[in-house]
Amino acid sequence: MKRTTVVVGLLVVVVVGLVLSGFFADTTDEPPSPEVDEGSLIEVDGDYRAWPYTSRTTSVRGRTLAINVVFHADAETTRRAIERQPGTEWEETDENESESTAETEQVRELVERDWEDARSSTRYTYFDGPDGGIWLAETFEVHHGTYLGTRDHIRAYESPDGSYTVAQAHEEYYDWFRLRHTVPGIDAPATRLEDEFIHGGMDAEVRREYRGIDDGWSDGWVTVIELAATAMLAGSLLRRRTREAATDFARRVRGEANRHADAALLGVSLAALLVGVRVAGVALETASAGVAPKAIAAPLYLIIAVGLPALVVASAGRCDPTAAFLGVVVGLGAGFVLDFAALGVAVPPDLIVHRVSLLAALGIVAMGRAAGDRPTLIAGLLAWAIGLALPLADVI
Repeated sequence: MKRTTVVVGLLVVVVVGLVLSGFFADTTDEPPSPEVDEGSLIEVDGDYRAWPYTSRTTSVRGRTLAINVVFHADAETTRRAIERQPGTEWEETDENESESTAETEQVRELVERDWEDARSSTRYTYFDGPDGGIWLAETFEVHHGTYLGTRDHIRAYESPDGSYTVAQAHEEYYDWFRLRHTVPGIDAPATRLEDEFIHGGMDAEVRREYRGIDDGWSDGWVTVIELAATAMLAGSLLRRRTREAATDFARRVRGEANRHADAALLGVSLAALLVGVRVAGVALETASAGVAPKAIAAPLYLIIAVGLPALVVASAGRCDPTAAFLGVVVGLGAGFVLDFAALGVAVPPDLIVHRVSLLAALGIVAMGRAAGDRPTLIAGLLAWAIGLALPLADVI
């Protein structure tokens, strides 16, 4: 009776957690009209004003992230400034990649480029000028990092008269349960970019301007970079992520290992499997330049979706039910923490709640298997399946 009460309580936690994870998701209301509001446009240089957002479509209804960097230069100069900063490892995200050659021997020594094709969704922005408004796709796209890991991603848009280039810089990481990128923020990558132009020996003026931009994760401020003539040798985005090791969970696992070795081993195995998928994904992406990242992600996702519960079912039978539950929750929980810590990103609240719910679901599977309680085992597997389905259905 006591075990049944515990299981029912845990199932309630799972259901409530999954509901809340959807509740915490971005609920920003989309603009009521497909037309661009004149009052939202910002003036930079030249004859064109810019709409300070990107959009999935050629309409404000598809608005996504806010523009957070403005370069007082055309797109070609801007791109060279970003790509040629010492220490850069930017990669082409446009499918029609064209290699640029270094203009001086000094640049060849400073920059070691490992260019690879990558793909991303098209985003548009809007410019308004003397002849009316026009929607434009990104002029160029660059990213620093790996598709299946974490990266800083910049989409740049040149004004129709070439007088300036606006850019949307954001941080993103590949979420294995959503099978797509999650954006934890836009402020940090813009700050990293401006720091490089300030401290990287650049002949450029960097400042911040308050433009009162609402929504799109903007705090209203825009980084403004004015490139000098010598900036043709410039540009960069160094990764300065602070990687903090999550050792508390590992210590807990080691402390319980003597009393419940099988449960502890199960927890360690789950964490290793989860982190191993991330490592394998990044390694395969790096080694397989001609393979689309999603083609690599698909089989690796099956390892998570099927492999994790299969490992629990195969191993939990030798464990005490309570120890099995704790081993799964602590072990896989440590895997989640290590994965996010390695990426160096801030985790959105809805995804934290979702991961906690998944831990509870797999813990119920472990408890049911260890106790030989088939209904509990099935209930846990069902909760796990629902937890996987919701983010794939874009509910979370």
